[in-house]
Amino acid sequence: MRTLIRLTALTAALTGTSLAAPFALNLNVMNGDQPFTGQVTTQAGQVIDTTLWQVYISNVALVKDDGTELPVPGLTLLKLGGSAGWQNVPVLKGDVPAGTYRGVRFDVGVPRALNHLDASTQQAPLGLDVGMFWAWNPGYIFSRFEGRAQVGGQTRDVALHVGADTRRLTVSLGDVMKPGTIQVKDGGAPVTVNLNAARMVAAGVGAEKFDLSDAKYTQVHGGPVADQLYLNLGTAFSLASAAPTAGMSMPGHK
Repeated sequence: MRTLIRLTALTAALTGTSLAAPFALNLNVMNGDQPFTGQVTTQAGQVIDTTLWQVYISNVALVKDDGTELPVPGLTLLKLGGSAGWQNVPVLKGDVPAGTYRGVRFDVGVPRALNHLDASTQQAPLGLDVGMFWAWNPGYIFSRFEGRAQVGGQTRDVALHVGADTRRLTVSLGDVMKPGTIQVKDGGAPVTVNLNAARMVAAGVGAEKFDLSDAKYTQVHGGPVADQLYLNLGTAFSLASAAPTAGMSMPGHK
């Protein structure tokens, strides 16, 4: 085995290629700068107890130093909370060439080529049984957040659903102008992304508050509030810092 490793390393050195290294993308759900525990507070001060949160992640890619992208194939349906927890939730694994990268990109949503297939014929993470498909509006729900909140002395069910091709969110993280933002060593490295749940309910439509006393913010399946949720989620992701022993360093991100 050692001889094989040495020969592989020698071949890589002679050809100028990098050895494949294990790569993993993980997700931490946060509430501001604190770990998320299942409760999120709206801009109007109402507390939502999360009962369900599922998110599609697709089109993952590492950005090389020359600006080109290295795709990491896969489509994942994240089921946050419950047995999965809220921190260090695995998103995707793959092998990539060891080296330095400027950043990582991914989509929140289902690729257009898959978004309008017959869901009844698809397997997980697509299909009808995963509960992420609108029968009345062909296409998948990209982010399905649900919970309960006390509003005016009454318990209200909250459903914040974001979908449709126009709301497929592309997230670009890292310093794309600076080489070496992410370093994947031969032994591999996880890249951890934070999702700040508080940002999702941090702004309402236009200049108004995200206020659950207004029914349009409790049951969202499209329209202007879904557009606002799309914008809110666009500001909710960031790179998490990692210890050098994890095999990755991200200068400038703390």
